Amino acid sequence: MPDISELLTIETEQFSVQKLLETEIGGFSLGNLLAASVILLISLVVIKLLTKAVRRALERSKLERAIRSFILSCVRVLLWVLVALIIADKLSIPSASLVAVLSVAGLAFSLSLQNTLSNVFAGFTLLMTRPFSSGDFVELGATTGTVISSGLFYVTLVTPDRKEIHIPNSDAAASRITNYSTEPTRRVDLAFGLEYSCDAESVRRALLDAAAADARVLTEPAPSVVVSAYQASSVEYTLRVWTTNAEYWNVYFALNENCRTELEKNGLSMAFDRLDVRILDNK
Repeated sequence: MPDISELLTIETEQFSVQKLLETEIGGFSLGNLLAASVILLISLVVIKLLTKAVRRALERSKLERAIRSFILSCVRVLLWVLVALIIADKLSIPSASLVAVLSVAGLAFSLSLQNTLSNVFAGFTLLMTRPFSSGDFVELGATTGTVISSGLFYVTLVTPDRKEIHIPNSDAAASRITNYSTEPTRRVDLAFGLEYSCDAESVRRALLDAAAADARVLTEPAPSVVVSAYQASSVEYTLRVWTTNAEYWNVYFALNENCRTELEKNGLSMAFDRLDVRILDNK
């Protein structure tokens, strides 16, 4: 049985530890600060394990890489907000006050990064609706090119003349999107202005012969020639042919040259703008 001196020593030590834990640092007791530190350390481990599990689950899904990254970031933010609320409760900080502070901070953050956040949400919309994919040939507003990548901030296109263009997602989502790769074929339209004296049937036959000489031009749908406009100095004929998406530009440039050659071979003259000037003698 312990004697009185030993009991007094134990009680003194317990009292000293209790007093130490009740010591205030910056308005918080040392005991609560230590408990908050322990919670923070445990949270680091738990959040790491949870995010790893979420990442593995997302990798097994068929979602785009950018969407997976966005979801993972949202999970991390939510977990840290939860940890902040738990620590605030442990430190006897009113939850309402913390939520108010976080709301004000979030508002200030949103205002300072307004353009960036609009690109993020627009990018998320594009990734969910999927109007195009990497490798598609598209027209975004006034820009035409092949999609190289589509992330949370911008869409990257490579134009036919090998220029790499980065379009902010907010601009891409607000523009009219034309995807030429959703179908395996694409129509090539070529307009030629011929003199009014040219026989329409001869022009039609010459243009169709030029199209038939190119093996890349599809026979179904069949090539056609239409009178598309009557200009001041010419009649405009439009040749319409179909080809594969991969051969579009090759066919476009080749037919431009071959059609002119075929027209000249048949004695059909392409028109040019002409201005007649008459001088009146008022004497």
